[in-house]
Amino acid sequence: MPASKSRGKRSRRASPAPAEPERRVKRQSKKAIGWAMFVVGLVLFLMGQIGARAGIVFLPFDQHHVIEQFGGGILAAIGLIMGPGSV
Repeated sequence: MPASKSRGKRSRRASPAPAEPERRVKRQSKKAIGWAMFVVGLVLFLMGQIGARAGIVFLPFDQHHVIEQFGGGILAAIGLIMGPGSV
């Protein structure tokens, strides 16, 4: 049997990395959105807690403070993951 020719490895083209300023802008905007979501969620959650304990209705469509508490908690958790968690 004839010896087979060795094949040269194909060079893979690396996708061009995005420019540094563009990447930095994306990261900063993601952090800003994350922190804003955290603050809004925390305020909404605290409004629900205060309203449930004191009997104050902040949102007219949420008489039992369910949306305020759960929605605020979820927004705060997602914002906390996106804000400082995005490195």
